[in-house]
Amino acid sequence: MFELILIAILSYLLGSIPFSYLVARAYSKNLYEVGSKNIGAANVYRATGKIEALLMAVIGDIGKGTLSIFLAQRLGLRCDPIFVQAVAAFFVVLGHNWPLYLNFKGGRGLASLAGVIIALNWKLIFLVLLTIGFFIFLTELIMRKKITLKGKGKEKINPVRNNTSNGVKGLFSIFISQVAGRMIGILAAVILVLVLYPEIFKIVLPAVILSAIKHIKRTKTFLEGGRV
Repeated sequence: MFELILIAILSYLLGSIPFSYLVARAYSKNLYEVGSKNIGAANVYRATGKIEALLMAVIGDIGKGTLSIFLAQRLGLRCDPIFVQAVAAFFVVLGHNWPLYLNFKGGRGLASLAGVIIALNWKLIFLVLLTIGFFIFLTELIMRKKITLKGKGKEKINPVRNNTSNGVKGLFSIFISQVAGRMIGILAAVILVLVLYPEIFKIVLPAVILSAIKHIKRTKTFLEGGRV
């Protein structure tokens, strides 16, 4: 029991470290005041426009998830391995989403969750990202087609958001802004993990639920046409 409590506390405090917020502040940007106002790596890019800032935020947030699992594996040797890792995954995402150091106003947990998956099976993260990416761009293409048909070919389409030929920035813009496709992709990825890696599914499911809770408001805002 002591080991579980220690792992939960350490994972939560680790998850609470707001790397995205700190990186943005280093560029004189306050994530609460710019972009989507979310404390996450995607908003760091929106706020700074710097790839290096995005990478620093992503590495920091992913690292939290990976380190939490590493600590659980080392400190929880007398506990059930699945349960102790599930506790670490849950509390690191809890800390990221509701951080102690930022008055419990944090991000949405996907980067830290990715770090957890990397620690459990680094090969699995490629399957997850491919699945999510596929549904993001499929949904974007479907929505773009509907917009074109609705406008009978006369409506102008934002070239950054809707034309993948604009390069890396256009692709990344779609990836971070296509909320409907991302949610469908995450659901599909969860099902794949359940089928192919049932033990890992048991570990990440509580953390996935936490991330999903944080995405409810975002999805509603997206469907209403707001900034996400």
